[in-house]
Amino acid sequence: MLRSRGIILTLTRGLRGQVSSNRLKRASLGPREHISTEPVVEEGLARLRGENVTQPKRETSEEHSLNHHPKDDSRKIRAARYVPLSIPITAETQHDLLAQHVTPLCQKPYHKQLNIKQQQMFKVLHTLGKRLAQVQAPIERTTKGLPCPLESPRPSPDVISYRNKDELGIRSGVDGNPKTVGFFIGRPTDPLMVSVPPTYLINMRDSHKHIVKSFQNFIRESDHRACHHFDDGGIWRNLVVRSTQSGEKMAIVLIHPQQLPEDGIHEIMDELKRFFTEGEGSSCQLDSLYLQACKQTKCTREQAPYRLIAGKKHITETCCGLDFRISPDSFFQINTGGAEVLYRTVQEIAEVSPITTLLDICCGTGTVSLVMAPHVRGTIGIDEVTAAVQDAGENARANNISNSTFIPGKAEKVLPQLSRLLRECSDVVAVVNPARSGLHPDVIHTIRQSTAISKLIYISCKPEGYAMENFVKLGSTLGPKNMKDKSAPFVPRYAIPVDLFPHTNHMELVILFDRVTN
Repeated sequence: MLRSRGIILTLTRGLRGQVSSNRLKRASLGPREHISTEPVVEEGLARLRGENVTQPKRETSEEHSLNHHPKDDSRKIRAARYVPLSIPITAETQHDLLAQHVTPLCQKPYHKQLNIKQQQMFKVLHTLGKRLAQVQAPIERTTKGLPCPLESPRPSPDVISYRNKDELGIRSGVDGNPKTVGFFIGRPTDPLMVSVPPTYLINMRDSHKHIVKSFQNFIRESDHRACHHFDDGGIWRNLVVRSTQSGEKMAIVLIHPQQLPEDGIHEIMDELKRFFTEGEGSSCQLDSLYLQACKQTKCTREQAPYRLIAGKKHITETCCGLDFRISPDSFFQINTGGAEVLYRTVQEIAEVSPITTLLDICCGTGTVSLVMAPHVRGTIGIDEVTAAVQDAGENARANNISNSTFIPGKAEKVLPQLSRLLRECSDVVAVVNPARSGLHPDVIHTIRQSTAISKLIYISCKPEGYAMENFVKLGSTLGPKNMKDKSAPFVPRYAIPVDLFPHTNHMELVILFDRVTN
């Protein structure tokens, strides 16, 4: 969910000391061959795989805010004040306004976009340097006053139609039609908010736009109303479209079941199947069509299962020579070409070797683990979402990778159980790639207490947000009440921006943190 003030857009996240460019040589990621080794501390991992398999309780937004971000941290990151729309959006202005909000840099040449993002990342690191100094982190500033060297942004290989996933809502359009499928300009509480079709967005694939248009035609012919509010009796809520580089396409229709009996839901599924396999929608050539009947803002597959209407259970994306199964709720970077650049950057900056054990915290469906597996002794992925861990295991088997283990559970509970096993490993590198909300403070504390971890690579799509608090806690030498923390801190050694979101203000920042033991 991209949020901008004045708009809500549902678009669907051993280097030591000074690093020289000679040491950051680009490494080639081989396709499927991997180093043949004994399973990584297999006995202990087998025991752990049987533990912590309970699906985490879904938190409300209020609970998430309280549990994941302490009050003293939340005061440091203040949301800009929302300014309601003052002028009605018209048919003539809607597409230009949508482009300005979704792709605000689209009018600038790509090299200038990268310059702008480089300046943004410079400011982020400059702020980080100040914050680390306040907590007495043992940093050594560069000649530019940064806490570590900052490389120029690595560009996306694709800058047009690069998005492999889009999530669209249903509200009234500029013509007043309540069944307009698109992105929202304004907030739901704003009387001037409208839904604008993605007709001219340059970062969205034409195949996605075609599916959106066909689905809009379908619901406009439907007797059921759109669900603008949960209590208004409507059912049509959202549409998610996913696709792969090979052209496979998946659509997920989200409805609010209201008081519909099971037979009523099946009737809707039958109508969708006829439309997309025999009717107008057949031109979309969908490979997979799902429906989810969810009564909450968002439901896990356990709370509201995804119902296969037609086609295959999943589509398959290829990244770094590996095949990844894409299910309706699988996390996968929205820019596949950019993801390959990102994962090569992680491998390069981590300087892994055949004796390295890689800890993949927040592993999701296992992309980082499996891409790195051929180059390390073994990988251990941890994620609190059981379904994601199951998908990761399937992806490992599909790619004939045997030196990757995936454990369901919260990182702050799993890592202490791994401590003894990790101490038997000669080189342990951790990679974290959390959502925009960053890592829970308990996870940061647990990472610092896990003395076997010598390096940490933090991938953040919003480093100026709550991830900044994670960076500060990693480097702090001040414990509660200004008492010295006994655990050795991690300090930033090198930072590389990677652009996965051309034409927007967003990008990924990869930071190498080294543990300071002296």
